[in-house]
Amino acid sequence: MNSPSHKFLDNKYWKLISTIDSLNQDVSFTELISHMGIQYTVEDIEEVVTFLKKFGHPIKIENKTHDAWIILTGKKPQFKMNISLSEWLAMQAHFPLLDENKGKAIYNTLANCLNRLENKYPNADFYQYMDEERTMGELTRELGHDKEKLLKAVNEVILKDEQINLETKDKRNFDIFVHKVVYIDGVLSIIGEETNDRCLTCVDIDEIEAYRIEGGSDYRANYASAEVDDFISAVRAISGNEQRLVMKVSAPEKVNLNPDFHFLGNPFVTTNTEGEFIWAASVEVSNELYKWLATIYSEIDIIDPSSVKEELEHFMEQKESLKHLKKAS
Repeated sequence: MNSPSHKFLDNKYWKLISTIDSLNQDVSFTELISHMGIQYTVEDIEEVVTFLKKFGHPIKIENKTHDAWIILTGKKPQFKMNISLSEWLAMQAHFPLLDENKGKAIYNTLANCLNRLENKYPNADFYQYMDEERTMGELTRELGHDKEKLLKAVNEVILKDEQINLETKDKRNFDIFVHKVVYIDGVLSIIGEETNDRCLTCVDIDEIEAYRIEGGSDYRANYASAEVDDFISAVRAISGNEQRLVMKVSAPEKVNLNPDFHFLGNPFVTTNTEGEFIWAASVEVSNELYKWLATIYSEIDIIDPSSVKEELEHFMEQKESLKHLKKAS
């Protein structure tokens, strides 16, 4: 089926359609044109209101003293889709096909809607899964065979809600119920509960000498996910490396905003008045953070903090220099 063609799908009209549809209070034509731009006319507004009313939108035009107004007369229509996990994953797999309309207002409307859904259901992100698979492969190659086996064992106990026995280089021996594996001070660390005292702990994987999966345990988690996140934030606060990262993302459907092993505290997404996608989260400033940001460099613009923006530019320059050195050799 070919893409439909209609003037209402053009940028000018679609911006007006989405703006009027998003209204939560009555507005005058004068105010609306002042907000949208002088390229819009009274006739344009009347056409769009007529268009929306055909789909059951509760609005009308009412003439008041010296001006016409758009009046909301009821509850705006909302649409919900009950789809299965496989249907949602299949839908995500088709997201790149939408790029033929990238840059159009109608594309932005759908992209923002799908981004909200992805952020509402982060555990069902098809592209995050693929990115995590790739990241895991790269990371385990860097860590070496022994650490690769350890990470696989840790992932196994997380999957099965089991515990793992760890022995560290300083001869500590304990069972731990693992919640997450994240970077702390730039080092990959296991976050979990020591089953003996049921308290949260942080274990650097470089300090682990030996491990053994403890099957058949009936241990149940003592901490909820939010409490684990608070613990990670508290640990990072001690080092003083945590900062609030705010950035504009040009193509959020292409970017993995939940990178593997990175703890992102209090993530938040919104759009600005220009419809641009804004993402924020508390992050640990480390070399691993810059490695991740480098993978999405072409799709982001860091708004704050300026120090991270500057350091990322420096990181990219070093990366480019290293690439030239490798070619020269």
